[in-house]
Amino acid sequence: MSNGAVQRRLAAIVVADVVGFSRMMESDEVGTLQALKHRRKSVLEPVVRSHSGRVVKLMGDGVLIEFASAVNAVAGSLELQQKMTEANAGLQEIHQIVLRIGINLGDVIGEGSDIYGDGVNIAARLESQARPGGICMSEKVYNEVRGKVAVTAEDLGHLQLKNIDAPIRAYSVALAGASHEVTPRINKEVTSIAIMPFANMSRNPDQDYLADGITEDIITELSRFKDLAVVARNTASTYKGSSVDVAEMGRKWGADFVVEGSIRLAGPRIRATVQLVDTQTGAHVFAEKFDREMTDIFAVQDEIVECITGRLFFSLRDAAGAKREKSPTTSVSAYTSWLKSHAAWRNGDERLAREHMHEAIQIDPHYAPALAALALLYAYWRFSEPSLGTDAQRDRQAQQFARQAIAADKNNPYVLTSVAACFAMSAQIGEAMRYSEMAMTMSPRDVNVLLARGWIVSFAGRHQEGLELAKRACKLEPLLPPAFVSSLGDCYYLARELDAALAAYRTLIDAPYFFKLNEACCLAQLGRIDEARHIGQEAPEGFDTIVHARICATMCALDEDKAFVLEGYRLVGVPV
Repeated sequence: MSNGAVQRRLAAIVVADVVGFSRMMESDEVGTLQALKHRRKSVLEPVVRSHSGRVVKLMGDGVLIEFASAVNAVAGSLELQQKMTEANAGLQEIHQIVLRIGINLGDVIGEGSDIYGDGVNIAARLESQARPGGICMSEKVYNEVRGKVAVTAEDLGHLQLKNIDAPIRAYSVALAGASHEVTPRINKEVTSIAIMPFANMSRNPDQDYLADGITEDIITELSRFKDLAVVARNTASTYKGSSVDVAEMGRKWGADFVVEGSIRLAGPRIRATVQLVDTQTGAHVFAEKFDREMTDIFAVQDEIVECITGRLFFSLRDAAGAKREKSPTTSVSAYTSWLKSHAAWRNGDERLAREHMHEAIQIDPHYAPALAALALLYAYWRFSEPSLGTDAQRDRQAQQFARQAIAADKNNPYVLTSVAACFAMSAQIGEAMRYSEMAMTMSPRDVNVLLARGWIVSFAGRHQEGLELAKRACKLEPLLPPAFVSSLGDCYYLARELDAALAAYRTLIDAPYFFKLNEACCLAQLGRIDEARHIGQEAPEGFDTIVHARICATMCALDEDKAFVLEGYRLVGVPV
């Protein structure tokens, strides 16, 4: 062993191994060794050098490689697999050299030219989880390269790897030429979905590119949603043009839902259909049709993808929650409690929603979506039950959960959006703007992200910008929950479009009282004082309208907006 100094450093570790090496050696020992040596010199070493990597050591049929950057490690691994596939072209299967690759980002111990530690051990274990010709990377690597390397990965969930104490969340990448005979391994702690290639229903086969482009864009957008496992695109793409039972195929792949659709060009118009299918029942969770005039083809493609993914993002959580309710095997999972909480919240049971979220973090104290949702629920509680005695305490609890959520996962758009809304309600508009902007960058087509960003931007004083974002979000979702309608009304109100604000507020049925107060303020600003004061006199026992009015005013970044909000409450009869 080297006597050199021992050093610790962060490194991206790649471990590659030859599939079926023992079988190849048994068939042709000399030929296999010569072929392996040639591939190392002609393919492996040039690829590693071109991506600024270092071959640490050869291990029989395997190799250990170090990169300073996770981006270089993934890009190099993708190129390595591609060039290995090209080199295998025309060879008999027994003579093909096919690799499995594992990638991890972690702390390593450097001793001489060698490296050791958990960072290396995890990479080696991930390699064994990769498909032949594919790549398996840790979540740390995936988070570093997402948006920087053109790659679509299948979420494998948390894997219990041999001799590694804590489960490791991993992602699988299957490349062209990789083996697809292995059934996709879907993590059942998240909702899983497969996207079937959209069919080109036009008579012109040259229009296939449009259907393919929409399919690819939908996969890319849905892959941003961290509580959603998207079946690798290559798995479903093998069935392009085939007539199959999509529910049956979804069950085969282990997916909870399947998306299928079609594109048809008819004269100057383009028509798209999309269906979300429950694989267990074969029932359509929703079906939509989109009809657009054909002007700029790429703009139309973007608009269709935005509409489809907006509906999918919004509908999947409810569909998944209903499905989980019927499955006793997942009754103790943090994810199931999180889904139940959302169902309770949408049904107006705020207390039950908080209980389910607390259940989720009892199961998994680092479950970021539940921590973020609790932050939002506690901030929301200040409005639903305002009280001088407990307001500060709830505010502290909300912000504590928000900080814990960000520490647990700062790359989840749902987490960022919930935390942003929490900070907005706590009158920290700068923090709210920062986190909502991060969420928009990651998931610009998520209806929840769009609406929250619009609402926050409006309170920041950029009224027209915020209103346009909120209107765009609500256009994508026809069945709006009360929180959406109220937020849209707030954006209209701050933009001084009072008639539109009143129309939005009045669509709420059996709304909580503090939502009714928004309607009252709107009526008062329109000069309908008697109607407004009638609502103001209906405050439930214990509801402190003065505290509520002040909380709402403090959310506004501009002094003129604070004054406008407070004036509305004064006209209603609240002495602020």
